[in-house]
Amino acid sequence: MFISWQQKAVEHTVMKYSHAQQSASVVTRRQNRHGMNTHVVKIANRECSCGKWNQFGIPCSHAQKVCGAYNISTASMVKDYYDVMAYNNTYSKHFEPVQSEDYWDDPNFQLVHDPTIRTVTRPEIKQHVFIMRWIGGKREQG
Repeated sequence: MFISWQQKAVEHTVMKYSHAQQSASVVTRRQNRHGMNTHVVKIANRECSCGKWNQFGIPCSHAQKVCGAYNISTASMVKDYYDVMAYNNTYSKHFEPVQSEDYWDDPNFQLVHDPTIRTVTRPEIKQHVFIMRWIGGKREQG
């Protein structure tokens, strides 16, 4: 994601708004009837109006373009949970494998179905069915 967004950032245009607040407007390039969108990037808040930076924790192409305009390392803007140290800390603990369900203890309470959760079934098809009949060489709906 990071590298593909970095490649897309080359095609964007940055218009700086505030150097002190490190905010800018980014216009995407027009391509195949898409593009020419304007996104607002606020580096200090680590957010972009496209929402990808907040969603994935990785600077989107718009944010990477603004980071380049302000001479900020985009790698420093990636969320900490993508760091190698965070990865190592996550898996440094000892994990015990889970046994088969046959070996689980029976629950000492009654399991109650939550009525707000739908069952896993196919949705009912609600559509009008038209039966076409040929009568005497003419079509009739019935």
